[in-house]
Amino acid sequence: MTWSKIILALLIASAAFNVWSAPTVHAQTDSFTPVFVLLAPQHNDLSTLTQLQATIKTNGGQVTHTFPYQALIAKIPANMTAQLSALPGVAAVFTAAVELSTVDIYGPEARRLAATWNGLLSPQAAPATELGAQDHSNDPNDALTAPDLPSAGNEIGVAGEDTITPGYYQTSEFMAGSVAVGIVLVESNGLLDPSTEDWTNDEKQLVFSEIVAALNWWAEREPRANLSFVYDDHFSSPLPTRVEPITRPYYDQQYWIADAMGALGFTAPAYFTRVRDYNNHLRAAYHTDWAFTIFVVDSSNDADHRFSDSYFAYAYLGGPFLVMTSGNDGYGPYNMDAVAAHEMGHIFHALDQYYSAYQACTLRSGYLYIENQNSQYGGCASSVNSIMRGQTYPYWAKALDPYAAGQIGWRDSDGDNILDPLDTSLPISIDSASAEGNSITVSGSAQIIPYPSPVYPGVTINTLTGVNYRFDGGDWQPATATDGAFDGTAENYQFTTAALAPGRHNLEVAAVDSAGNASESYATETVTILDPLDGGLNTELYRPINNEISANQAATISGVSYHMQGGIVTNVEYRINDGSWQPARAEDGAFDSDYEPFSLTFAPDSPALGFYRIEARATDNNGYVETNIASQEIKVAKVHLVFLPAIINTK
Repeated sequence: MTWSKIILALLIASAAFNVWSAPTVHAQTDSFTPVFVLLAPQHNDLSTLTQLQATIKTNGGQVTHTFPYQALIAKIPANMTAQLSALPGVAAVFTAAVELSTVDIYGPEARRLAATWNGLLSPQAAPATELGAQDHSNDPNDALTAPDLPSAGNEIGVAGEDTITPGYYQTSEFMAGSVAVGIVLVESNGLLDPSTEDWTNDEKQLVFSEIVAALNWWAEREPRANLSFVYDDHFSSPLPTRVEPITRPYYDQQYWIADAMGALGFTAPAYFTRVRDYNNHLRAAYHTDWAFTIFVVDSSNDADHRFSDSYFAYAYLGGPFLVMTSGNDGYGPYNMDAVAAHEMGHIFHALDQYYSAYQACTLRSGYLYIENQNSQYGGCASSVNSIMRGQTYPYWAKALDPYAAGQIGWRDSDGDNILDPLDTSLPISIDSASAEGNSITVSGSAQIIPYPSPVYPGVTINTLTGVNYRFDGGDWQPATATDGAFDGTAENYQFTTAALAPGRHNLEVAAVDSAGNASESYATETVTILDPLDGGLNTELYRPINNEISANQAATISGVSYHMQGGIVTNVEYRINDGSWQPARAEDGAFDSDYEPFSLTFAPDSPALGFYRIEARATDNNGYVETNIASQEIKVAKVHLVFLPAIINTK
């Protein structure tokens, strides 16, 4: 790569970066501090929690787990702890394990949440031995297909007016952004089946902590996904059902899931619809991108911790829910995190890879429609450890193969550090530009075009966060959203400039979104400001690099004269330090058009160092000589000698 290409690349990169109207503050990865923040009981409300989340995000941190409206777990810059502690409504901020008795003063929920925080800080040790394949040789394929999905091409369903945002059935298209998670434990009441299982407080706490650990596992695998989970609590008070789920086959979920959802007020005839209604309610209530439900069935007194047809954990590809027994077959309750992490992969479209699932290498899944080339069934292109192969070791080893990662949307094809499903296009237009005096009022529109899926309707979770404009390659300035806020997938914008200098100005406008994308093609417009004295006649002088030249060395200075009212530029003159006017050179050999680039040779008679003022003016075909002349101040500096080593080829 030549130096000129390197400089050009740097200029382009700088321009793209500077489109941001208000650069986000990003903390260095190694300076992040995990924190557990408790809200005061009298401030358990949405406004306090929202302010806390916004403060963390503004300062470059990330909220990973939210427990409405009581607490959150986040990663923040190390110097931000005191700032969080001082926010209204914050009861306590912890950066280390919590002595549980010390948080009892904040209410009954605080101990349970603190225990979960402690579990994330000090996870249990990996098991000494792994269950052998023979112990799970007959495990069925645990990735199921929801029976209520619309026909191909109609997956959006009840999408509303904006069909590029995820619709009713699209509650987990790719694993990025914010996710509402309903945790539902069910408790048999003996009305139809004898009640053989009863949740204890310790069991409920363990289930909750294991699930949070499983979701945290995914959040830590891919920082670019910016995963953030919000939990809806139906585990502390399990929901009633007339049947004893663990004594029945898995497909009898139709009874106990319908009972549980009915207890929450979701009463559609089909139980899948009840769960989808619940998920979409969570997504709306907590303002998340996605939502799914985790059902956990008590199996403490069951011999094999399986349903009667051998199922013990399964999930529906793309949602709306997953199911686990508390004993997880032979894995046990303390390995629920590993099982839940595997099942969550299915929720976001990752396929099984263990042999007995019989999933071929060429099967495709996910928004990006990626092959299953790490499956143990068949001669696949890859054979590496991965969470989708089951067992517990991949969880402890933090193993995820590229094919499963691609199926959940974790691929960055162009290497721009933005995951493909978040890598949107932002077309923007200038719809009107009108001048009043020396100011310009501009209006236009911008929109988001989703990253295309090969087979599914395109959706995005991104929102426009700003529109910015600049003149003549200068600093970017923020425009205003016509409706008051940049927060949708399509926005109108407007701005009125400060007074502009007379002449032609190149206006560029670009949009930015929540994932860090900027418009690749700027909307452009040439803006004309007439001089109050000279009318359309105008001259511009261009500065040399660094606005500096070396002494004892002639320099070429370029510029342009033009007429914005149809006149002809017939002459251009220049002078140095109020000296006599001298003729400039027309680049095309003659001054005979309304737009004339020109150049002049700057060779001062005196080699004295310092600043020199160069001025230029034009004359038009009516004999009018420009009054507001162009002017640049140029520095004459010492001669800089560069010594290059001589390379002699002796061969």
